[in-house]
Order: sequence, then C-alpha cells, then structure tokens
Amino acid sequence: MTNLELEQYDANPDWGLLLAAYQRSLAAGPVEWSRRVVDVEGVPADQISAIHGKLIALGMLKFEISSRTDGVQYQLTTLGRQALVPPSERVLVPEWMQEAEVPAA
Repeated sequence: MTNLELEQYDANPDWGLLLAAYQRSLAAGPVEWSRRVVDVEGVPADQISAIHGKLIALGMLKFEISSRTDGVQYQLTTLGRQALVPPSERVLVPEWMQEAEVPAA
C-alpha cells in the first residue's frame, strides 16, 4: 500500500461518501458482500459509476459477479476500511502485512 492511493482518496470527498455507504450496508447485516449502491446523499447520480471505478482501481473496493439474479456484489478491501479512518488516526500497514481477505463461502 502506498500513500498515493490514500492521498487521491482524501482529495475526493465524494469517494468517501460512497465507500462509507458500503460500510453501512455491510455493517447492517451478517453478509460479507453488498449489492451495488446506486444512491448516495451528497454525490451526484451521474458520478456514482465513475467513483465505483476509481475505488476499484485503487484497490479500496472489490466486486464479484455472483449470479444472474443477484448480479454484481461489492466488498470493502482492507485498504478501503483503512481509508475510512480519519487521516490523522490511520495506522498504515504494508500490504504484505495485511490480513489475507477470505472469499465469501
């Protein structure tokens, strides 16, 4: 993990609103994956798709195609969870020391 990803994230407050929406969605239930968030207060609807792409490209959000009925599902990565911590409170952990993320069963 580099600071570059977090610097880009911190420079774009809308990205944090979308990432926080996923965190709330995942915290609300026992699921590890969330359906796509399509409406976030404070984020223009026409920007949601682009922000998804940026967060995926930076390694803060990952996705899987589960089935035809469920479609695409999303999950915060370790870096995504760290990004949600206020910058002054972040403890940067090198990527090689991060917990391995376990795929959903």
